[in-house]
Amino acid sequence: MSDALGVITEILAEQFEVDQAVLRPETTLEELELDSLALLEFSLVLAERTGLRVSDEDVTRDLTLRQIAEWIETGRDLAEAGLRT
Repeated sequence: MSDALGVITEILAEQFEVDQAVLRPETTLEELELDSLALLEFSLVLAERTGLRVSDEDVTRDLTLRQIAEWIETGRDLAEAGLRT
C-alpha cells in the first residue's frame, strides 16, 4: 500500500468509522456511502493531512481510493492530474 493510500484509509477508518476490510484501492467513495457532508469533511481532512489544496468539488463519489492516492502522490490538483475535467 502506498503512503498516500495509507493516509486515505486511515482517515476513512478513524474519522468516518469505515471498516478497513472494505477499503481497497478500487473502492469508490460512492461504495462507502458517504453523504455530501461527509465528503466535504473528508476533503477538509485530506487537505489538512496532505497540505494540498482540495476543493469539495474535487472529491466526488465516483473517484476510487487509488485515484485519490495517485493525485496526492503527484502533488497536483485533480484537474492537472487528469482525474477531473
